[in-house]
Amino acid sequence: MSFEAFSLASFITLASIAGIRVIYGEVCGFSTRTANDVPPFLLKMDMEALYGTFHPEAEDNFRNSLPWPEFKRVQWKRFHLAIHYCNQISHNAWVFSGWTRHERREGLDTLNKSLRKTVRELNVACLQTRLSSFVIRTRLRWWLVRTALLPFAPPPSFNTLARAGSSEMIAFYDNVIALAEVFSLAYGDDYHEKLMEALY
Repeated sequence: MSFEAFSLASFITLASIAGIRVIYGEVCGFSTRTANDVPPFLLKMDMEALYGTFHPEAEDNFRNSLPWPEFKRVQWKRFHLAIHYCNQISHNAWVFSGWTRHERREGLDTLNKSLRKTVRELNVACLQTRLSSFVIRTRLRWWLVRTALLPFAPPPSFNTLARAGSSEMIAFYDNVIALAEVFSLAYGDDYHEKLMEALY
């Protein structure tokens, strides 16, 4: 098979998978996400563990204190843990994004100017979080492939990941949480408390 034929077949396969996902999402996706539909679908996150996973200083400590083979095993597990957190961040941002879509369609006119601004900012922050999470997750998965194919090469460093935007991803997610917290107060203290319990 020529390279051109292989490339075309790969493109058609990926396009088909993407098309199937879009169709599935339209047919079987969540119809509308009201405020009451948000807390049950959020994933709890340990923010300290999230920061520690992506912080380059932890890697330096492991590198200096562990034998080389053990450091590589720990780094491999850290890649998987970082992907796990990227998935959780993206999921929660997707849930909040669904909430903002509902509010924009159904009730944005009933909100005061400040809350309308909060909803718009929350929607933008969710988009930023999901895009940056996708970029970081893609790089981490490539690192897993690279490490598996080149077992004798030094494993990639989280310092590189920080320069690629992992700290911005976390900052975007922090902004999502802050904006969601502000918006949740419009639904009363009980709802606000329920949302915060779902997140932490």
